[in-house]
Amino acid sequence: MDPMTDTEVPARVENESPSPRAVFVDIDGTLCDSRQRIPESALEALAQVREGGHRLFACTGRSAPEVYPRFWDVGFEGIVGGAGGYAAVGNTILLDERMPREHVDVLTTLWEELDAFYIWQGPDQMGPSEGYLDFFVPRAGKHPEDWIEYAQSITPFIVGIDGGAFTKVTAYVPPEKASMERVTAALPDGYRAIIGSVGAAGYVPFEVVPAHLSKAVGIRAICQHVGIPLSYTVALGDSNNDVEAVARAAVGISIGGVCDDLVAVADIVAPAVGQGGLAWALAAAGLIDEAPTPA
Repeated sequence: MDPMTDTEVPARVENESPSPRAVFVDIDGTLCDSRQRIPESALEALAQVREGGHRLFACTGRSAPEVYPRFWDVGFEGIVGGAGGYAAVGNTILLDERMPREHVDVLTTLWEELDAFYIWQGPDQMGPSEGYLDFFVPRAGKHPEDWIEYAQSITPFIVGIDGGAFTKVTAYVPPEKASMERVTAALPDGYRAIIGSVGAAGYVPFEVVPAHLSKAVGIRAICQHVGIPLSYTVALGDSNNDVEAVARAAVGISIGGVCDDLVAVADIVAPAVGQGGLAWALAAAGLIDEAPTPA
């Protein structure tokens, strides 16, 4: 069946069962835009989802220190973080996989050779390279102040890379050196690289995680913990690190339709976040009766 697209009316999916759905929501490009703003229509729609008895979980490439308190305030009761290397519901940790020190060292050397700015990410530790925040924060949004909240959020968790324990790494590589072939060839066995969704100053963002990890792994762990079958899941995302989650969920949704690999596995293709895409998608998935009108 071809995916529903945003040129169609987001009719409610038939749902005769009163059982709650587990709804997994990506953050960057899905919940919020590049300026870190959550549309009011998204907040209203997520509140309606919770009122309907469904359960919300963040499902993000970010690690826990990068998830702002106001993101939690939308009603997430758990998180798939680090693109699948970490999963928790409340205070219960379900997954917490860290990279071996020798692999951290190999990848750190690679980024230094490529003149990249990079940050090692973990659920309780963040390891930015020298100058990373000065590079990234004023360049990740449309205005220099858009990502100041990010720096404030992670600063209490910053540790030295040499002594830290991390789940994944994100590196911003100068475009003239940003060869996926070169990066892939340098990876330790059992790792994969994808292009990230948050750009900065034309540098190419590479995310590297162990190949056996993905957001789908975290989704499965949370569903087993809360007792909701995968056949009652909805996953929403916008980029390459959402492909496995959207493919695995019973209803998979591409927000914005700009990632071809994601569109290929999605059941629904929704408008972009800034066009009310999240609310539209939740209505199309049958989680709310009608999408709130975008402001």
